[in-house]
Amino acid sequence: MNFFEHQQRAEQKTFRLVVYYFLGLFLTFLAVHAVITTVVIIATDELRDANYAAYYNSDSDYSTQEDSGSESQSAETAESAPQDDSSADEGYDPAAAFIDQFLNPELFLIDLLAVVLVIGGGTLHKVSQLRRMDGDGIAQSYGGVRVAARNASWKEKRLLNIVEEMAIASGIHVPNVYVLRNESGINAFAAGFSEPTSVIAVTQGALDYLSRDELQGVIAHEFSHILHHDTRLNMRLIGILFGLEMIAMIGYVLLRSTPNVVVSRGEGNKTDSGKILILVGLGLFVIGLLGQLFANIIRAAVSRQREFLADASAVQYTRNPQGIAGALKKIGSRVGAQVHNSNAVEGSHLFFGSIFDSGFFSGIFNSHPDLTERIRRIDPQFRGDYPKAIERQINPDEPEPQARGTDDSSAELKDFLGKAMGEFGNRVAGAVPASIAAAILGSAGNPTQGKIVVAKALLENIPPAADEMIKDRFGAVGALLAVLLDSDPQLREKELRFLRENLSVDVLNSMNTIAEALEGIADAVRIPVVQKAFPYLCSMPKADYLKLRQIVIELMKFDGRIDLLELTIAGFVINDLDLYFQLVPATPETLDSPDQVAGPFRKVASFIAYSGNNDLAAAQRAFGVAVQSFGLSVSILPKEECVPSEFSQALDTLTHAKPQLRKRILEALYACVTSDGKLNEKEGELIRAVTAYLHCPMPAWGAEARA
Repeated sequence: MNFFEHQQRAEQKTFRLVVYYFLGLFLTFLAVHAVITTVVIIATDELRDANYAAYYNSDSDYSTQEDSGSESQSAETAESAPQDDSSADEGYDPAAAFIDQFLNPELFLIDLLAVVLVIGGGTLHKVSQLRRMDGDGIAQSYGGVRVAARNASWKEKRLLNIVEEMAIASGIHVPNVYVLRNESGINAFAAGFSEPTSVIAVTQGALDYLSRDELQGVIAHEFSHILHHDTRLNMRLIGILFGLEMIAMIGYVLLRSTPNVVVSRGEGNKTDSGKILILVGLGLFVIGLLGQLFANIIRAAVSRQREFLADASAVQYTRNPQGIAGALKKIGSRVGAQVHNSNAVEGSHLFFGSIFDSGFFSGIFNSHPDLTERIRRIDPQFRGDYPKAIERQINPDEPEPQARGTDDSSAELKDFLGKAMGEFGNRVAGAVPASIAAAILGSAGNPTQGKIVVAKALLENIPPAADEMIKDRFGAVGALLAVLLDSDPQLREKELRFLRENLSVDVLNSMNTIAEALEGIADAVRIPVVQKAFPYLCSMPKADYLKLRQIVIELMKFDGRIDLLELTIAGFVINDLDLYFQLVPATPETLDSPDQVAGPFRKVASFIAYSGNNDLAAAQRAFGVAVQSFGLSVSILPKEECVPSEFSQALDTLTHAKPQLRKRILEALYACVTSDGKLNEKEGELIRAVTAYLHCPMPAWGAEARA
């Protein structure tokens, strides 16, 4: 299953979640309506009994007065008196009365409205709260502390290195990394509504007890959730299930408030108010418990199969089944995977392993597959022999172990970076066969071990001076701007004058240091510099980002043309930072037909066809291949109409395409650039820039050829 199919499946699971939600809402309404109906019947019976008692008491008082016992008055009293209670109950059918009241349209509508308002309002409130919190807020609410590279321990640095390698190999930004320092169990989670806002968090126990290979397997599992949009589904699940669980909260509040109500109303009304409140509170509390059980059934239905898929993806990414299997086996030891932070219960389905202690609650509330079954799917020879004891990771002074599959010599890696990536710094027109170009698209969102090797090499090729400067927000801003500086000396001087007028001294110093360190460095290495800077860019105040955003836009306008690196940065950084700082909503994926995107696709395909070919005939052939692949019958636009502003606007429209339509768009664009049987580095980087806009994670161009 490829990246686009995973996304399509995530959307289908979202639809299934909505179906489960409305089913749970309907069943909860029926149960609440039954309780309210019972209360109404009891209240009606008590009112009738009270009327009988009041009447007979008043009649008795009247009969004691003098000359009030005449026969005519007695006869009239007898005729008007209510029937004896026992005679009134003759023929009374409680079941029929319940059904009549249950089907009462007025009561039905009132109860329906109340349940919808309570559950729907709770869901909307929670989802809104989660959107404000997003990944960072979730991690912090569970006790997470963000890892700062400069102050990190050796175990935290190892974690950061693994996350950076996986992010570069995946073609996405390096996410913020958190450690739950008060949790000794072995666990981890990913959270966030989108890739730019997603975070990775691990427990202190995972750092203490897992080897590098095991930790890499766990991180690969969590990256699978991010790449396949499982994190978005998980966040929605928290909000939706919170609404279903609100009924139990209301019942609990009513039960706790009952004694106060009874005392305040006095002993005379104790039977009326106390019994009714207790009945309502107890009924709603029981219904709420059933709602919680139903919520956990939904968690299991939506989550368990995804855990198997994420385990399989981790093995595929790392090509090391013993890594993730070893982590799962250590969870089966006495250390376990428990998380004791009370806030984590509502997000139990986010975690790598079940956060509950073994026993009753582990079986009832567990949204994860059986641990032994998970291991056996990875290691069929496993017989349930979990380790009795495990040791903490030690020897911080020893060199970091190499990731599996990274036994390439330094010279070989450098030779690969020079040839397979086309030596971007010197603009050598390297090319790869069309067959490899086709495989590139199929590898989207699939950080294979070959890509991890390349990512590690790219990270190692970042100059130490630049790498050190990135580790705070001033350096991160400086890195972003340094990467965008033009190579032409005259144009660069104009850019620098503009920047001196708009930047602080700290940012300018960082930018100059990084720009000097990156002099002559290939673009293939510059992109990972920005990827590493992304989490630190996220740490700046929103007002500072708004200023930086305008500076970046002005900087990209200086040369009056679209540069491939600038296009990639715009799609890969600015768009994602806009999402992170909630300047724009997540792009709604509403377009699912080629006809709906025919105009924008024509503009993008025309632009790419002209960019990759020097003569009109070749551009027309490339464009023809693209539209034929996409299923359209249109001609190429005149070259003078293919301007940067129109190209960017067209890309913005294409971001609204659903996953399978985006796949068709990218397949057609790949067909365009490989119409001559090869893919040169300029075309490769242009396509990568387009994929960045379309939120399709692609690693550096040479990495796919390697993988």
